[in-house]
Amino acid sequence: SMASIAERERRVKRHVLPQVKASFLSGTYEAVTLDYEKDLPDGTNGRKAWTEIFRRAIPQFQKRATIQLIHDASSEDDEKSAASRAASFAAEYNRVLDRLEANPDEVISGYEVDFSRAGTGGRKGKGGLSCKVLCAIRETCLNRIGLKDAFKHVKRKENIESLLVLDHIVAEVEKCRSAVERMELSLRGCFAGNLFDLGAHFTSEKYEESQMQERVESPWQAFQRTRENLPRRPWLIDCLDIAVQELSQKGRFKKAIVFADNAGSDLICGILPFCRELIKAGTRVVIAANEKPSINDITAEELVALFTRLDNSPRVKDQLLCRSAENGMLQVVSSGSDLPIIDLAELSEKIVEEAEDADLIVLQGMGRAIESNLNACFSSSVLKMGVVKHPEVALCLGGKLGQPICKFESVERRE
Repeated sequence: SMASIAERERRVKRHVLPQVKASFLSGTYEAVTLDYEKDLPDGTNGRKAWTEIFRRAIPQFQKRATIQLIHDASSEDDEKSAASRAASFAAEYNRVLDRLEANPDEVISGYEVDFSRAGTGGRKGKGGLSCKVLCAIRETCLNRIGLKDAFKHVKRKENIESLLVLDHIVAEVEKCRSAVERMELSLRGCFAGNLFDLGAHFTSEKYEESQMQERVESPWQAFQRTRENLPRRPWLIDCLDIAVQELSQKGRFKKAIVFADNAGSDLICGILPFCRELIKAGTRVVIAANEKPSINDITAEELVALFTRLDNSPRVKDQLLCRSAENGMLQVVSSGSDLPIIDLAELSEKIVEEAEDADLIVLQGMGRAIESNLNACFSSSVLKMGVVKHPEVALCLGGKLGQPICKFESVERRE
């Protein structure tokens, strides 16, 4: 009907990233990259494999939840009940995963809102297991034990440590002889920062190990080592050279929307030095971050706080970045998302408005650039970068665990 067409147009205008509008309207935009109903290349049952990824992460979430609940406790009783509340989260999420694996189309009572989100999340109207629903239900389970932000404490700790490293990175980048070299080093830093991630089982184990060893190396040395030890190129998808050439070219891009991923080193050691180079090339940068907490992803509010002179709160001191935040060359806007992946057809009105005149989109991290949007078509230039941190994802994409993906699709500027 005319009414529903008008309603759809209004929704598109408000919430769909302009750069994927054409593909959304033609029905080809699918946020989610991998079909959870399909068997894996090695013959493993798809549903079993993907629910297993979420199951494997439960102990890590239970542990973080316990720490955060103790941290948030306002009474002794609260503190005493932290472990049992975290255990009830684990039991409930396990129960839901079992039911979803058996029948992903059965709407489990109490989770109706989460199920309603499957709509645009890939598997268009096909039903079946959806990454969006699994993520949304996990957040609901955490909220129900009184946790709005299970990783709050750890994000802050990571931010403080990463800020100590930022100055070293900037100093090192500034020593490079050319804009091209600076950009390449900064981009490699994005992959190193993304590897150092608590939200993914593969790297959270590495993190626990490094915390266990008496800290022999400083966070700066750990970051440098991670960057030097990136797999040899060519990577799984490797457009690094062309990306470096174009991104460092002065005046090539006038405005970039950068969808950020994790707090800590991902953002501070990866994205911020990269944005600094974009700004030097004359590109205005808008960093889009989650509206609400989801695992260890940075929220827009936390990101703004890093540039605000608040007492005793960790903040960015780099002059170029601070000046850019003041003069509008660097802005932070909420993406409207509350998930670790991103559906570019469900954004905040504010970011859609900001993206109207953007000629570059950057998606960073496994959740936003690999598990969602890897194959999405954009009408502007787009950089998708992240590290493969789940063996199942590696298998489906024909690569190895820990492999970077750097996919750059260039669109000539239309004046």
